[in-house]
Amino acid sequence: MENEVATSMDRRSFLKGAFATGAVATAAATGMGALASCTPTAKEDGGSQSTSSANANGGYSFETAPEPIAEGDIKETVEADIVIIGAGFSGLCCALAAAEEGSNVVMIERMDHVVGRGGSIYAMNSKLTKEKGYECSVEEVAQRYKRMMGYHSYRVDGTKWMMHFNRSGEAMDWLIDRMTTASTVGGNDLTPVMEHWYEDPENINGEFPGTHEFLNGPNGKGPDDNPQQDVCDNMAAYCTKEGVDIRYKTEAKQLIKEGEKVTGVVAKTSDGYVRFNGKKAVVLAAGDFGQDKEMLEKFIPWAAHQTEFGGIWDGTGHKMAYWAGAAIDKNETPTPMIFCFQWRSITRQVRAFQGLMVNSDGRRYTNEDNVISHGALALTQEKNHYAYAIWDNDYAEEPQWQNHLYVDGPKVFETPDDVRAYWQTTVDGPGTINMNGSGDIEVKMIKADTIEKLVEELGLPKEEALETIKRYNGFCEKGVDEEFGKRKDLLLPVKNGPFYGIKCTPWFLTTTGGVRCNDKMQVMNSDNEVIEGLYCLGSMVGDMYCNCYSTHFPGHNLGGTCLTFGYLTGRHLAGSE
Repeated sequence: MENEVATSMDRRSFLKGAFATGAVATAAATGMGALASCTPTAKEDGGSQSTSSANANGGYSFETAPEPIAEGDIKETVEADIVIIGAGFSGLCCALAAAEEGSNVVMIERMDHVVGRGGSIYAMNSKLTKEKGYECSVEEVAQRYKRMMGYHSYRVDGTKWMMHFNRSGEAMDWLIDRMTTASTVGGNDLTPVMEHWYEDPENINGEFPGTHEFLNGPNGKGPDDNPQQDVCDNMAAYCTKEGVDIRYKTEAKQLIKEGEKVTGVVAKTSDGYVRFNGKKAVVLAAGDFGQDKEMLEKFIPWAAHQTEFGGIWDGTGHKMAYWAGAAIDKNETPTPMIFCFQWRSITRQVRAFQGLMVNSDGRRYTNEDNVISHGALALTQEKNHYAYAIWDNDYAEEPQWQNHLYVDGPKVFETPDDVRAYWQTTVDGPGTINMNGSGDIEVKMIKADTIEKLVEELGLPKEEALETIKRYNGFCEKGVDEEFGKRKDLLLPVKNGPFYGIKCTPWFLTTTGGVRCNDKMQVMNSDNEVIEGLYCLGSMVGDMYCNCYSTHFPGHNLGGTCLTFGYLTGRHLAGSE
């Protein structure tokens, strides 16, 4: 039997999806120079940012596979039905679903613990959504599908979207049953809740109901916390109970191929290299590639320079897949998650700010009525990729933007004074906030007694900015936005002090996609042929999003590529699907 670790990339399959222009030239044209010269950073969770650049031949270092690890250096061999690389949410869902159906599962993780971030998990027609009165009919599913296919220019895999629509409720019910009784396996019983959403009366830019969170664990008392860590901790406890062999501090290095089939992976531990053989499958659930600047330059140069943060992981799983012959997404453009979290310091909600936005020239540039993903993308089109939110004291009185955090839960703010007190904490604060364990972002809110003073302190061109505010106030008085057509209910003037302003920047949270796969999560090459034995999950799943990750379904990635696809893939590999 031939034991072959892939030693070179199928350049035709990999480069078929690459950008036609040279990556270095493209990067320079889109402002990548700043990111390219950034000091390399190491993430607390073990992700690292690549520091090398394109080689003399115009390619990148990750396009060339490393030399194979010598057989003599492998100290141990572990046999399993299924080997899962990565103990994040998607890998945990797959491992538990497979183990519950009797499969022998080994999961390897580079960290010394499981890692969860965020908390929003989108699912349709779960028992919780039905209980709250938000069951979705077939007709409504079809409408949502068509709307989202349009947002993604139909350059996504509609079959995967429909699989999420049709099976996410089942997967969520499976998760709820376990999270609410996790104390039976040594975890923490969690409370499932439905997040509230932004309803657009024009039915254009609103969000859809169906986002779940699990609260009341040690890490997730509320929306300012990181409830997903509690979910993952519980999942790890369930996996242990079901016999999943979780190997921490074990870093996957190279996939093993026998002929054209992937049969295992070689990983590095403190004691040396270990070979893990997967009789049925090797599942890549290794996260994003946002900490590898070369991959950002190669695949999404237009977004790579938005912030220095750039993502969570370094693309280890993607690279191993490419070295084994995998192609990138059919649409050739893996997709970033880009949000603006300074807006959260205004409304305490993860949503777009719908008051007055002006760019660094002091000019209004958009209809502010949007969701956070699309509103943040609008920032990327402005000079230096930022703009300013401006509002007045009366904004605290306006119910149009106020909402509930959770269905049947209390309002975000009970009184206007609560709103103003929240603003004041930001004005007086340290100048940064931490978002759900994903990093710190600069937040410097300015408060001034006069609009002239506010404009000065924000550093805006005074004459132009004051004229913009005057013109905008005129539209508010008329009840007609003659510039961008924002709906009347959101035309809130800026005229009664004190006045507030904040610099708003796009926040590059992570990447999604990058590995081509079918609706069984089987990895494919550029000819759309399945690479036998190799699967992918989570942020690696290709062709789920195009252009940008949309927040019309808040938590769609966690609910789709992680929960639903992880659950179904585990059952499929165990022979139950």
